[in-house]
Amino acid sequence: MYGAQGNAYQQSAVTTAGPAQLVTMCYDGTLGAIARAQHPEATPETVNREIQRAQDIVTELLLGLDHDRGGQVAAGLASLYRYCLEELLSANIRKDPSRLQTVVDVIAPLREAWTEATATYNQTHAAAG
Repeated sequence: MYGAQGNAYQQSAVTTAGPAQLVTMCYDGTLGAIARAQHPEATPETVNREIQRAQDIVTELLLGLDHDRGGQVAAGLASLYRYCLEELLSANIRKDPSRLQTVVDVIAPLREAWTEATATYNQTHAAAG
């Protein structure tokens, strides 16, 4: 029962979120999937499913980049996302959890920087508006 309610809440949160919130949600989803894959009691099936979930989310981040407006920033993020995808794939194929930490080491600072940047943007525009 809680699963269905949780899914409905999550779906509502995604459909009502703004673009900045969606990026944060993607970063959180990636980190959460990796954490579940790294859990000591995770079964091989769980590890595989969660790594694939992280790959799907990072792929969405990559596909969502606006290279026309984002310029070098978008190009840099694309390189980082591709690197993360390679590491996730390698971690899953080789059953090498150390590669998952490599992805965390890339995504966690991006999430922090994104959160700070959106907060600054929102404060600036709230003061000006």
